[in-house]
Amino acid sequence: MIFHESHATLADQPNQTRCQIRDLTGEAAVVLRLLEIGFMRGQEVFVQGRAPFGEPILIEIRGATIALRKREAQCILV
Repeated sequence: MIFHESHATLADQPNQTRCQIRDLTGEAAVVLRLLEIGFMRGQEVFVQGRAPFGEPILIEIRGATIALRKREAQCILV
């Protein structure tokens, strides 16, 4: 596994990458939803993979696998 840290978004990270959430940004309703399902600053996430057309993106966080749309993953800064 690769530990990858940058100032990019979660949507930019390649498959099989582990990174840490630096911040959430974007539309308030999307950010609130992400917070409610556990995406918060400091949390470690793992990009498991993507569907054939690039989305949804499968993210492992706190032992759960979550499928995010690309526009949602773009709100998560890593």
